[in-house]
Amino acid sequence: MFQSWFFKILWWLTFMAIALVVIVTINHEWIVKELVERQIRVATRFEPEIGDVSSGVLVPNVTFGNFRLYNTAAFGGTPFLDMPELHIEYDRAALRRHEIHIRFMRVNVREMDVVKNESGATNIMSIADMLAPRKSGGGRMVASLNGYKFTGIDLLNLSIGVVKFVDLNDQRRNRRATIGLENLIYTNVVSPANLPGLSGQLWLRGAFMVGLPVSPPTHNASP
Repeated sequence: MFQSWFFKILWWLTFMAIALVVIVTINHEWIVKELVERQIRVATRFEPEIGDVSSGVLVPNVTFGNFRLYNTAAFGGTPFLDMPELHIEYDRAALRRHEIHIRFMRVNVREMDVVKNESGATNIMSIADMLAPRKSGGGRMVASLNGYKFTGIDLLNLSIGVVKFVDLNDQRRNRRATIGLENLIYTNVVSPANLPGLSGQLWLRGAFMVGLPVSPPTHNASP
């Protein structure tokens, strides 16, 4: 389900951003940028590209501008995520307890590309297997990273623009869906269950036609 998959991506990106920003002096944003890019590259084999990064002085926060991730060679090195902004305001006291507590998070996804490679595998399922391996009894879990435990997002502001489907084996099957969801507000996000209706809204706007793992709404809902 999309909520579960997207939640794992949010958790992983949040950890990467915060865990690295706290180890550098706040006025050395360029160091944060280099560290985040290198860590993403080593841990996931994605090729990151961060346009700019800034961090707060009085309020503990970090903002990445023009943040892009490119798929691995197995998926043609094509684009995966294009985010004009990823902004995170975090709880500094919680970090000292090895907890990641987000007070406010704004995620603006300009474009997301679902890529099917020549073997028939998709990048999003490959990412899910990497970030949240399947448990022996079924299902998946997001393990703590370097001892940090995720305790929730107080307020999440989410925007999603365009989703594309790219078939590396048959370009004639390529297609796109304009999602156009802006400033969706979710509070007290601790698990995928705290993103109610997101999958249904995406389905109504055609996300199922471009390979996202979404389900139709279970009740009448306006797109």
